[in-house]
Amino acid sequence: MEHRPRAGATRRGRVPDQVVHRAVLEELLSVGYAGLTLDRVAQRAGTARATLYRRWPDKRRLIADAVAGALPPLEAPPDTGDVREDLLICFERMHDLLGAAGRLAVQAVGAELHDATGNAFTDLVREQVLEPRVQAILDVLLRGAARGQIRTEAAVPVLARTGPALLLQHLLMYGRPPHRALIEEVVDRVILPAAGAG
Repeated sequence: MEHRPRAGATRRGRVPDQVVHRAVLEELLSVGYAGLTLDRVAQRAGTARATLYRRWPDKRRLIADAVAGALPPLEAPPDTGDVREDLLICFERMHDLLGAAGRLAVQAVGAELHDATGNAFTDLVREQVLEPRVQAILDVLLRGAARGQIRTEAAVPVLARTGPALLLQHLLMYGRPPHRALIEEVVDRVILPAAGAG
């Protein structure tokens, strides 16, 4: 399928990074990690393949850059002194992550889940996107346990992964990030009861 060059391409073939990043994510959705080539990305972005190779020497680095560029920066775990408030902040950050270009990145991951084992793209997203954010939630749970707000044995990775899993499921099922009421429901009806919050 032929793609029209995107607006923003210059006569020399230079395009802004965000144009290339979006082309990468759209290609991932269209053909998957295995089918993605720098030729296809260059065509979709309206630039020359040589331009991409000068900036990104291989596919993995280009995709890593595109995923990182699509997402808000990773912030330090919140520490308001209240485990519920900190969890809400974490999940609202995840809501922001699932918006706009970030949604494309997550949907591209979803498209690769049929072959997630040993898949370089899903490995990359798990290591650079999901695990650091799950660790931030685990840090919040550990601090909450240290303050006596939740049970010590509840501050475990499986509970830290539960909220993100539900938010990602909502995006994959409905094509949009969850609204604030659902975020509160996940915290108040799933995470905190499971953690034994008083």
